Amino acid sequence: MHVDVKLSPEGDLYEALLDGKHAGQLEFVRRDGVIVYTHTEVEDEFGGKGVGGVLVRTALDAARAEGVQVVPRCPFVRQWIERHPDYADLVKDA
Repeated sequence: MHVDVKLSPEGDLYEALLDGKHAGQLEFVRRDGVIVYTHTEVEDEFGGKGVGGVLVRTALDAARAEGVQVVPRCPFVRQWIERHPDYADLVKDA
C-alpha cells in the first residue's frame, strides 16, 4: 500500500490518495507564524490502513523543513505526536 500525499492548491490541507482515490485529509491554518492543525479525516473504507499517520508525518516533516512550529488542535495530530516524541520539538509551547 502506498499513500500519496499532496498539498492542496489553496495550501490549506494535505490530501491523501490511495490508488488514486481520496482517502483522507489534514486541514490546517497559518496563524501568528505557526501552523495550526485543525482537523484530520480518513474515509471509512481506508480506516486502519495508516492513512492518518502518513498525513500527519508528511505535514510535520513539511513544517520542520520550513522551520515553523505547530499547534496540534486536532486530537488525532496531538495523539500522534505523543506516540512519536521525535516530533515533540515542533510543538509550540502554550
